[in-house]
Amino acid sequence: MIICPQVAERQARKAGHSTEAEIDLLCTHGILHLLGYDHAEPDEHKEMFGLQAEILSAWCERESAGSGGDESDR
Repeated sequence: MIICPQVAERQARKAGHSTEAEIDLLCTHGILHLLGYDHAEPDEHKEMFGLQAEILSAWCERESAGSGGDESDR
């Protein structure tokens, strides 16, 4: 998977969030596609974007908790 930082930066500005947040979103979205998820149909869209939101929320919570130094967290 390849993420272009310039495209991520442009999309982040349009979405009103940081480039880092956009890269996290693009990475999560891409991985879900690699795992077989899609969003062509309404039910697929609901499932994939729901899971994407869940993953990003958990990731943000973990990052804001500052869990970076303790090996037991990994």
